[in-house]
Amino acid sequence: MAEDTRERILSACERVIARSGLRGFRMQEVAREAGVSIGLLAYHFGDRDGLLEAALDHVNESAAIRAEAPGEQPAPARLIALLTSEFGDDAGIRDGSVAWNELRASAVFDAGQARAVARSTADWQRHVVELVRESLGPESADPEPIALLLTALVEGLSGRWLTGQITAAQAQDAMRDAAARVGIRAN
Repeated sequence: MAEDTRERILSACERVIARSGLRGFRMQEVAREAGVSIGLLAYHFGDRDGLLEAALDHVNESAAIRAEAPGEQPAPARLIALLTSEFGDDAGIRDGSVAWNELRASAVFDAGQARAVARSTADWQRHVVELVRESLGPESADPEPIALLLTALVEGLSGRWLTGQITAAQAQDAMRDAAARVGIRAN
């Protein structure tokens, strides 16, 4: 029950940020959207910063869940699924991406937000490094710069996708092409 409430709050937070940006972000609106009291937000997340930090982590977790395929998939397929899952026509994917980009942009001016974004990005980066390492094998190139390149590309393509410069399918194709160029193919 508490986990369902937490999930509902975080999804509502992403929708509110996607609709209004951080300038228009109000915890009361998140509570109303989630159908909970403002006190419940404080209980689960402490304050505004705690809620926003949890929202960053939720976006990462949601992408990881979307990328999971039934059955055991090889590392290259899991990596490409993870990277391409960041783009899609589903409203939840778009809301998460808008929230991530909005929070990342606000981190330029807010040191607390910058720490939260850096921590969440580092978690995602570590996951991608492990998948790159597993995909390329122990004798191949250092996975750190490859993972950095791929995750930075996701962030750049995300901005273009969200502003209508490219479609989700074009962003996904670009990610597959970039992965192939560094030797990672799903099949």
